[in-house]
Amino acid sequence: MRIARLFAAPCLCALASLWTTQVALAWTSLPLSMPVDCPNDIPKLDFEITSDYRVGNAFLASAASYAVEMPTPERVAEPLEAWGFKDIKIFNASSHGAAAFLAEGDGFRFLVFRGTVEAQDVIDDVLFAMLPYSRIGLDGWGHTGMLLRYERLAPVLMPELLARMKADPKPLFLAGHSLGGAMALIFGMRLQQDGHDVTAIYTSAQPRVGDSSFYNQARALLGDRYYRLENPSDIIPHLPPSKDVAAVFGRMVPWDQWRLQDMLAGLVERLNYDRPETASMVLSDRVEPAKADQAVADSAYWSGLGDSIVGARTLDQVMAKINERMGQHSGHSYLCHFAKVMSHQHLVTE
Repeated sequence: MRIARLFAAPCLCALASLWTTQVALAWTSLPLSMPVDCPNDIPKLDFEITSDYRVGNAFLASAASYAVEMPTPERVAEPLEAWGFKDIKIFNASSHGAAAFLAEGDGFRFLVFRGTVEAQDVIDDVLFAMLPYSRIGLDGWGHTGMLLRYERLAPVLMPELLARMKADPKPLFLAGHSLGGAMALIFGMRLQQDGHDVTAIYTSAQPRVGDSSFYNQARALLGDRYYRLENPSDIIPHLPPSKDVAAVFGRMVPWDQWRLQDMLAGLVERLNYDRPETASMVLSDRVEPAKADQAVADSAYWSGLGDSIVGARTLDQVMAKINERMGQHSGHSYLCHFAKVMSHQHLVTE
């Protein structure tokens, strides 16, 4: 999606782990074993088997979410094998890699979903009109494309996952980038609802998924075990816009087209999306208030984007400004931005 722990420098996290009982180190970030070209060095971080927030878990979940976007199933499996994962199962393999993978780590199980890569992913993204989530057993209304994607993946993925959980119960972590983050949340909610415990969910660049009823159920089912990472200028975590910023969003039309602005604001209100009021880590170079009002922050984001396109006279000029924000959305960008923030020892929790 917000309650979360303060991000800290790796040395502080290591010190804190000494005081945490029954937490096992299960995976380390180096070697990364993926083509990542970042200005800052990739930090050495460990994955811990705990439902509490950990910097290492957040970074490694982002790395795994990037791995599943590699262009072939073989390239997807390569870093997983280097990290020590066994029994790697790739789902819906194609020339674009995999829709998801399930793998066995040292004392835990990991299910990771791919973000937007191929044409069908784009179609899923743009089908943002709402349908009732009751058709998959959840509350509220939500994103049509994500609902349809769940319905395509669940019959393929769930039997394998449930069979493993029955044969060998162990902590289950879910992760995903962008569209994959939305899948991680929906699958995690369905599993938890059916009595299959989810240890934690880590998403990055995740878009909005549903209305207030849906997110109320997410909080009830997952509590404080759902963590979201956002790059500060990435537009996707703010889409589709929540209804309370409809008027601000309408002003994304930079010209004096009041009727068009009103139509755009009215569309956002009718869609009725809500924002997830849960743990959100904004990867920022400066220290933000620990408990910022997310409604205010969301409105400020759209106001800032609107201010940046003031003076644009063509659609191309508007899209150029939006594409600047999109540059921070890729899985690679999230890894590099994470490394940059770690190098400055600033990780901000809202």
